[in-house]
Amino acid sequence: MRISCKAILFGLGFFVVMTGRLGAQNQWMDSILPPDHLLENLPWLDEDGTIDSKGLFDFEDIRGIGQKDLLLIYRQSAPVNELDKPHNQTFNVCFYNPDQKKYENGFQDEGGTIQWIRLFKIPEKKAPVLVFLRDDLNGSQVLKGFVYEDGKMKQVLDAVAPQGFAKFEGVDIWCSSKAVPKDEGEAEHVLTWNDAKDGFGEAKPAVGGLAGWSGDSIAQPQPASNAATVASVPQAPKPSHPSKNGWWDEPLDAQASATRLNTELVPELLKKGQIVILGQKAGAFFAELQKKKVPSKDIKGMRSSYYAAVASTLLDMGSKKDASYYLKIAFSFQADNPDALALKEKLK
Repeated sequence: MRISCKAILFGLGFFVVMTGRLGAQNQWMDSILPPDHLLENLPWLDEDGTIDSKGLFDFEDIRGIGQKDLLLIYRQSAPVNELDKPHNQTFNVCFYNPDQKKYENGFQDEGGTIQWIRLFKIPEKKAPVLVFLRDDLNGSQVLKGFVYEDGKMKQVLDAVAPQGFAKFEGVDIWCSSKAVPKDEGEAEHVLTWNDAKDGFGEAKPAVGGLAGWSGDSIAQPQPASNAATVASVPQAPKPSHPSKNGWWDEPLDAQASATRLNTELVPELLKKGQIVILGQKAGAFFAELQKKKVPSKDIKGMRSSYYAAVASTLLDMGSKKDASYYLKIAFSFQADNPDALALKEKLK
């Protein structure tokens, strides 16, 4: 369910009054949320396996320090007739800074629609594990887990399946690609905390292989990551083979792939009327950039150039109104983007 702008503004106003921490609604929006956003309900997975959407944001002790952190999901704004089309969602966890008396972005994960979220407490960790299932924009679903440790969010679970179903039982996660397991016998995988590896591992490997599930961190957790503070991009060698999960080559050359996206895929797919497919391909690429720890500033610049390319193609196709809309999105990611500025002059 999506909420109207009026309802969102009312809800945000109520949020500010109730917390007493942010001082003003505009301060909260400016410091955390990007321009032209739409908040979406948080789909919490309950004890009985049902999904309960309790509201647009929630407060949970993600760091295990007795202080409530802010959780929310947002998407880029879109015309009313496109709200139900496939789109990216950004999952934000915001930590409260008592010195600054405001919330600050602490963790971000972007990709397809989030199916559900759950906090999972294990005895070995002071902080709860944040587990969520989301679409990966490539026709599959990915089960992710993160825990706050040493001042950052560390990934401890990353498993992909055509469809993902999970049930939390004690300190175990029963997983299946067919339906929610009623008992351990119906689970294709039983994942449990492996203290030696500091992540989730197989308590019950599937007979004959992964049975529809894949992912290194089923057996070996991913190394520590922090979406809010990422490392510099390593110099990648020249592309040598097609990627299994996307249209780009591996090893990934971010700039070359961004150029191909803007100059080949954008005009080709828009002229075929395949804007949804284009959005999925672009979303998968930007999600891969985040996974590769490309700096946030660089990703925003590439996103801005991508939307400018979409706007330019739409203008060439005679749709000036739609071009203006996507140009506005381009500027929301990078106000001084040269591609967007050049197109702005053409639209005058």
